[in-house]
Amino acid sequence: MTLLATNSTATTAASEPTLSPAVLETLSSRFRPAGLFSVVLRPDGSVASHDTAAEPFFARYALPFLQDTESIDNTIAAQAKELSAGSEVCAWRRAGLLFYASPHVERRLVTSILLLVAKADDFTSRGEEVMRACGRLGLDGEWLAGQASTLAGYGSEAIHRQGQMLAGTLRDQLSVGRLTRELDTLSSELANTYEELNLIYQISSGMKVNRRAGDFFRQTCLDVLNVINVRGIGVALQGDVGQQTAPALYGELNLPQQTIDQLSERLIAMLRERPGPLVVDDLSQSEPLNWMAPHTTRLLAVPLQRQDQVLGCLFALDKVDGEFDSVDAKLLNSIANESAIYLENVMLFDDVHGLMMGLMHSLSSAIDAKDAYTCGHSERVALVSRHLSQQVGLCERDVDEIYMASLLHDVGKIGVPEAVLQKAGRLTAEEFEQMKRHPQIGARILQDVKQIRKIIPGVLYHHERFDGRGYPEGLAGANIPLMGRIICLGDCFDAMTSNRTYRKALPLEVALNEIRRCAGTQFDPLLTETFLKTGADGFRELLRDHQGKSKKLRDLQESIRAA
Repeated sequence: MTLLATNSTATTAASEPTLSPAVLETLSSRFRPAGLFSVVLRPDGSVASHDTAAEPFFARYALPFLQDTESIDNTIAAQAKELSAGSEVCAWRRAGLLFYASPHVERRLVTSILLLVAKADDFTSRGEEVMRACGRLGLDGEWLAGQASTLAGYGSEAIHRQGQMLAGTLRDQLSVGRLTRELDTLSSELANTYEELNLIYQISSGMKVNRRAGDFFRQTCLDVLNVINVRGIGVALQGDVGQQTAPALYGELNLPQQTIDQLSERLIAMLRERPGPLVVDDLSQSEPLNWMAPHTTRLLAVPLQRQDQVLGCLFALDKVDGEFDSVDAKLLNSIANESAIYLENVMLFDDVHGLMMGLMHSLSSAIDAKDAYTCGHSERVALVSRHLSQQVGLCERDVDEIYMASLLHDVGKIGVPEAVLQKAGRLTAEEFEQMKRHPQIGARILQDVKQIRKIIPGVLYHHERFDGRGYPEGLAGANIPLMGRIICLGDCFDAMTSNRTYRKALPLEVALNEIRRCAGTQFDPLLTETFLKTGADGFRELLRDHQGKSKKLRDLQESIRAA
């Protein structure tokens, strides 16, 4: 056997992948027309794959010759096994064939060997090696000679030139394949990133401080379910954060509420003790959570945390297509961070809103305290007006604004003398003019408070009449703001059903009949129709809890006056 060596070195980089069937097919289609046969050997010299469309000469002679590793004439496998990452590219001549061998290297190891096989230019079917090979393979020498005659013969220089072309083609193919895989990976990562950014954008868009935490987290969990393929995703909030204390679970996984509560309590405690996401891929092996194993297998939990305070947690159960990984943890943690900002803002909003409502209640009580007979009047009007607003179908924001306007509808009475407010009997014309100024006084008091300017129409127009005979501007019909028309009904209803200096309280049934009689003149007829549907029993139920508070306030007033 003659060994021909060149100065070329291994042509593939350590980072290039193992030769794939697609790469071999590309190489085969390139070199087959030139009368060459492409084969891939394993590092031990055995045949891994080959050109399946090769000429019969190669398919029935060269390939079986390579596979017949026990023949004393076939030392190709033994030579191939000796190749290392630093070996030169080699060309071997054997049994009328030329073999050009190029090691394929990954991570400094030979992972495969690419062979380019050609008919030698001195091939003869009568040669000793060829005849022995034909005998061992059971081939007819004349048939083999006929097949060989159709192929070009190669010498050492020609096979080296083809080998160099092979090296360049292989290098290009592997480079294209690597770039294609990188592009596919990048495209997949970009698609995932887009979905994640879109999800975070959707969640951020829903972060309105006046939105209930339950509604926000329900939509957030449903959005996350569409991105992370899990059987269930849940949320648990600490204490009364966000006005929601009951943990919730969404998705196809159905667990008893008691189990969800127990899991949530345990997760919040664990996330307080350790920073960062909690990933458990086999709950049966986790001592603190193995009691969950009958229900679910895998868990990912992240804290809803602001500064050092854990406000709650988000948790996902049973990833459908495998175990939770760092990508899942990073995404859920990003969502938790955004949600924690929302929760913190909700808590601040609730504090400010609670402070404002407390001040409003205190102010309305202070106004009512000027007249013992109107004690609790503003709060009762607020309750009735809010109820009517809800019955009409107004949105939650409008209902809240009408409630606040009702609490402060009489704030202008601060500017009315107590002698007029507490006068027994009918007011004089001059005294009535003083009383009629209280809506305008109230509007002026509130106009400099930016946050409650929207409630001014309720304060200013709650004494307007539907027929235009009210005050302060004599507006009529739909020209009267809806807020004013609603508070007018609540104000008059409470006035009729409360004791006053000039008369006793009317029974509820009598008051409702009077309101019915005045529909279309004093009151908006459509609002009146809705108002009357509640009935006497409905209003008794609505005002029952308030009666005790009013009695306490009257007792306080009397004790102050006595002092």
